[in-house]
Amino acid sequence: MKVLIVSDLHGNVSSMKKILENHPTFDYFFLLGDVFYGPSYMEGYDPDALEELLNRYTRKIFYVQGNCDRYSMEGLDSFQEREFITVPVDKKYFFLTHGHHYSRYQLPELPFDVFLQGHTHIPMMEWSGDQLFLNPGSPTLPRGGSTASYLFYQDGVFTLESVWDGKVIKKIEL
Repeated sequence: MKVLIVSDLHGNVSSMKKILENHPTFDYFFLLGDVFYGPSYMEGYDPDALEELLNRYTRKIFYVQGNCDRYSMEGLDSFQEREFITVPVDKKYFFLTHGHHYSRYQLPELPFDVFLQGHTHIPMMEWSGDQLFLNPGSPTLPRGGSTASYLFYQDGVFTLESVWDGKVIKKIEL
């Protein structure tokens, strides 16, 4: 199973195109919110082009709503507004959320093996007991000294990858 995991695009189609260039094939695409709304002066900001691009993958996308998505998701085919979703992958439960309602410090009362969140724009890959906590950072507006990044999952391994050169920044096994 191959899973592309992206959060906090904030309307940047250039970043998304580069991520898809780095990983043209995948089974699922986890989109962790804050998709379209962003600073219009930002290089690569084109929410209409991003919408068109993402609509090509709607059958593969699992989407959770971010705090900046309230008014900007109408154009995406088959996207539902959800705060969280649980997706089974390789016999594990992946809990997807943006991070403004649930986080590592405010956990849901649902079982999960992998907790995926965005919101902070800061990558995270950490075990706590038998649960793995991950944040792909942001491919558009990285914070905390991080680089533009996203996560990729394949065969039990998560890699945190740099958007622009595709290099693996860090990896962790499930």
